[in-house]
Amino acid sequence: MFSKNPTSYVYKDVPDNQQETSKFCEFYYTGFCVGEMSCSVIRANHKHGVYYTPDFTISNADLNLLKEINRVIGSNLGIMGPIKGGYNLKFRGKRKVETIFQFFDKHPVITGDIAKKKLELLRNIMPTIGKYSKVSSRLDVIEKCRKDLKDLKLYGFVNKITDESHFYNDAIGYFLAGIIDAEGSCGLKKSGKRKQPYFAVAMKDRKIIYLLKNFLGCGNIHIRSDDGLFHWETNKNPMF
Repeated sequence: MFSKNPTSYVYKDVPDNQQETSKFCEFYYTGFCVGEMSCSVIRANHKHGVYYTPDFTISNADLNLLKEINRVIGSNLGIMGPIKGGYNLKFRGKRKVETIFQFFDKHPVITGDIAKKKLELLRNIMPTIGKYSKVSSRLDVIEKCRKDLKDLKLYGFVNKITDESHFYNDAIGYFLAGIIDAEGSCGLKKSGKRKQPYFAVAMKDRKIIYLLKNFLGCGNIHIRSDDGLFHWETNKNPMF
């Protein structure tokens, strides 16, 4: 059984100061990345042999938003490319991925065991990248990381990760706004003889879904039988 309240925060209001409030807006990009990111270690052939490089990718259909994210979190170092139904924003290579981590150091993932584990695995592999690495058995370390990232993508299982609880309301709100833009859906569904609006978010990470419900104070959660995602939905007095 899973806990009905796996994430508990003592919400704190931001001081009545415009500068204090605005500094939390970049947590929006953190939330959006959590919803859309993939982390991997690429194995490729080179004329001098095999080499490995870290990769952080964000996928979405909104090209302008990806350009903005490239500027905010990656100092415009990312490479944009088309995919079916949208675009990929890729940060490939040690220097580019280290820039991403500099952003997350300032605006960390508030909750989300899967996202935190992805970033932890990618961060831990950084010292092994490069032919001058002094990490012993570095190829074994790299291949284990590649396997762990693949398993995480397939199964989404993570041993419990402890969350910190010192985030202000505004930081949490911006973080969840990014999650909603990345993973949310809305529309009309039939209810008896009439249609009513609904608003929903579905993810593998139950902590994010429960934080969303607790923060907004509405909606219901269930586990979808077809894909095992945690599904939050509200259709009465929707919060948008």
